[in-house]
This record gives sequence, structure tokens and C-alpha cells, in this order.
Amino acid sequence: MIRFENGAVLHLEFSWAANIKSETRYVELRGTKAGLKWDECDVEIFAEENGHPIDIHPTNCTNLNGHVYNLRNFYDVVIEGAKPCFDPQQGIDMIKILCAIYESAKTGREVVLN
Repeated sequence: MIRFENGAVLHLEFSWAANIKSETRYVELRGTKAGLKWDECDVEIFAEENGHPIDIHPTNCTNLNGHVYNLRNFYDVVIEGAKPCFDPQQGIDMIKILCAIYESAKTGREVVLN
């Protein structure tokens, strides 16, 4: 679990060796005003409008997984001279977060990042 300064919480759950029938990939975002569920490009947004719950199903979703997107961006950067979708600082920040997750798992305590 990752807790942010504004009180938001990020809960991560993953495994490379789960005892399940098949792999599932999904993301759920839950907020005070709306929620979103992405499941292999089936996107649903749950919100409230005029006091009534609404479900929105965007139709412009492209079925492109993250690995394919990153490989395509790498190709575009090297061959086409495009701008990378991630900058070096974002890579450094991600490594800091991953190291903090490992440290927290090892010690059983919260790790604070500044």
C-alpha cells in the first residue's frame, strides 16, 4: 500500500505464480466522485450525475497492452527520433518506489519517501 500526502492510497496486488485458472490484468481507480475499471480494454467509469449513479463505457479504447506500447515507443525514439514517453527522472522515481516497497516488505514498517 502506498499512501500519498493528500491522503490518497494506492493498493497494489500482483503475483507471477498465482494458483488461478488464467492471468487477469485490471486496474481499478476509486475516488470520492467517481471510479474506473479497466480490464483488458473494457473500460467502465462509474460516477454520479444530477444525484443519480451513471455508468460510462468509453468507445475509443484501443486494445494495446503496456509492453507493446513501450516497445513501440522505444522504436519510435530510436528510429524516428520521437520523444520518450518517460523521462530519466521518472525512471529514478520508480526505482525509489520499488526499493521502498521491498524495504517495507522486509521490515514490516512504513517507508517514507520525500
